[in-house]
Amino acid sequence: MFGYSGKLLRVDLNTSEVNEENLDPEMLQEFIGGEGIASTILYREVGSNTDPLGPENRLILMTGAFVGTTVLCGIKTTVVSKSPLTGIYGESIFSAPLGVSLKNAGFDGIIIQGSAKNPVYILIDQNKIQIKDAGHFWGKETFDAVDAIRSELKDQRASIVTIGPAGEKLVKLASIIADDSRAAGRCGLGAVMGSKKLKAIACTATGKVNVSNQEKLNEIKKQALSITLPNTKAFREHGTATGLIVFEQNGNLPIKNWTSGSFPEAEEITGTMMTEKILSGHYPCMTCPISCGRKVKVESGPYSMEGSGPEYETMAALGSLCLNSNLESIAKANDICNRLGIDTISAGQAIAFAMECHEKGLIENTDGVDMIWGSPDAVVKMCELIGKREGLGAVLGEGVRNASQIIGKGSEKFAMHVKGSEFPEHNPRRFKSMGLAYATSNVGANHNRGSPMLVERGLLSPELPWKEPVDGFLTNDKGRITKIYQDLCCAVDSLGICKFMVFWGKMPLTLLVDYYNAITGWQINVDDLIKAGERIWTVQRAFNIKMGMTKKDDTLPERFLKESVTEGPAKGQIVELDKMLEEYYRERGLDEEGKPGKQVLLDLGLDWISKDLYPD
Repeated sequence: MFGYSGKLLRVDLNTSEVNEENLDPEMLQEFIGGEGIASTILYREVGSNTDPLGPENRLILMTGAFVGTTVLCGIKTTVVSKSPLTGIYGESIFSAPLGVSLKNAGFDGIIIQGSAKNPVYILIDQNKIQIKDAGHFWGKETFDAVDAIRSELKDQRASIVTIGPAGEKLVKLASIIADDSRAAGRCGLGAVMGSKKLKAIACTATGKVNVSNQEKLNEIKKQALSITLPNTKAFREHGTATGLIVFEQNGNLPIKNWTSGSFPEAEEITGTMMTEKILSGHYPCMTCPISCGRKVKVESGPYSMEGSGPEYETMAALGSLCLNSNLESIAKANDICNRLGIDTISAGQAIAFAMECHEKGLIENTDGVDMIWGSPDAVVKMCELIGKREGLGAVLGEGVRNASQIIGKGSEKFAMHVKGSEFPEHNPRRFKSMGLAYATSNVGANHNRGSPMLVERGLLSPELPWKEPVDGFLTNDKGRITKIYQDLCCAVDSLGICKFMVFWGKMPLTLLVDYYNAITGWQINVDDLIKAGERIWTVQRAFNIKMGMTKKDDTLPERFLKESVTEGPAKGQIVELDKMLEEYYRERGLDEEGKPGKQVLLDLGLDWISKDLYPD
């Protein structure tokens, strides 16, 4: 096969067995790769009674057809498991060089099951797979662990993903870190690694991914570059936080745990300000011409640090959401999160939740941390306590849904989550489709599992029905928009390409399909691509139905459904979810309980799921 190896690596940490398994080419065509294959494996192998932190859970890392080729930004690796944070389908995607190395070693993905008795790491060489002792790395922060493993292997080019102390201590906000930068942050999948006593996965392979038509691939790459490079200029200049001030001005920025519509200090934490004050360099992901990654350095003071700079989501989560306008403290807190291995989005939401609880007198013991709005010290110190699972941080590290149940006293009103997953930093009062996308996402609130606000913001794909921006304050047509963009995101992630290149770069979907056809030698069109995405989304939904999820879980916190803000562009707005949800269910073919209809499953070729959901 071209673009794929057609093989998976399965590692059982209970028995130390390592096996290779073949992938069905027809399955690859139906599910594209990456996310689609991983979702299917999870559905088939993980049951409703499986403990997310137990040995029977699976940790699946999967690549797509674009990974390891010369496709620009074809670097995304998908991590899938039953989430310890939400108890349902869990997924996180990151730019991990390990995915490229895995493909070069001859594997499209790796399935990890069981749990080791003592800490281990997996080493994948071109010709040999080893499960090696990691006892001497256990307890190390992420970047220190990467350095130590490379030193042991005597190979500074080894690709590594690892967890930090948070994952080892089973913090439910724990992330997985690739090398020295990118994070698979969401859904607490670092805790799944920790539960398996798996410190890291390393790969030193140097093989090659074969493609069907390299000459054609080179032609498409030139076209893609000419279109996308001008459209991503702002990301190159000031990183993803370049848009923070625009979001404050248009009402999209989260402020004071979503209770305010204005943050005059927003200019202090923009990407432009980061460039002016603390930027030390840029770093691109492999094969990426956008180079949105920032390297920053705070020379002195209580927040001195040097490392990766905060992205937009982090800047907003640890900044405006907590009323914190101190840029240096956000950089420091981001670095702490990366080193300890916790998700910055969830951490910021947890801290904002705690600040509101403290303001309302619901939390008495804060471990000496003054949890007042806008305190940079509180943000930095609480990130450390969450990552180390200490004091109040141990409670917040359970996620805001669980933390509110522990604290009680009505604190659930201040816990901003969907299905247990903390809110990302885009305001559903301003872009109503995002409220619908969050409510119906298979992983809980997540901006990357469908970004229909692209249509509301005017970032349009010419192959899709919308030729003009759709009013973000209206609810009309949001069900159809959300469905299509959720399906499209599933397909794009399964290919293994960065969404900045596709959506923000305004790359035509026809070029995306041309890439795929040149790589694989197969022939699909845009409709086929979106249909594959729908198939993937439906498998994930079916998994969640199997976990006990129903229509009642497709909702938002009451704050968005009944409360508005009194200032800013979103003043007076709430999310009219019921109307949008009715249209969405109709577009999806979901029944009154949120289950995919039998005919929908059959039309998608998912008869094996139909037999599970409709046994009669």
